[in-house]
Amino acid sequence: MAKNYTELEAWAIFIGAIIIGVVLTSVFWAYITVPDEVKQIEKEIKSYQNLSETVIIPADFVSFCEDIDGAANWDNTGFRECVIEDSSEKDLIAMKLLCTKFNLSLSYGSFGVKCEGRA
Repeated sequence: MAKNYTELEAWAIFIGAIIIGVVLTSVFWAYITVPDEVKQIEKEIKSYQNLSETVIIPADFVSFCEDIDGAANWDNTGFRECVIEDSSEKDLIAMKLLCTKFNLSLSYGSFGVKCEGRA
């Protein structure tokens, strides 16, 4: 049996349907019109996540440098650098050992003592 709606109920249903239609259309257009910049950023994030899995930390180099109170810098291509700001004789001997162990070059000057190179 068919139900008869009052005029007020009919208008409420009509306005509700329009509101739902506008909301669904807005969500649909927002989903399909993602800017290219957002897509590019998502691709870069995925590529950096893959890159971070392949980074190998040279733990022995970093720990040796920290043991002699130096600041270690390194990258994934094999570059190693350890810098000590103080250039005392003790630091020169410790850095000489570090450079010999990891086959790096020793230099010193106003920056202190630096051991750097590619391993």
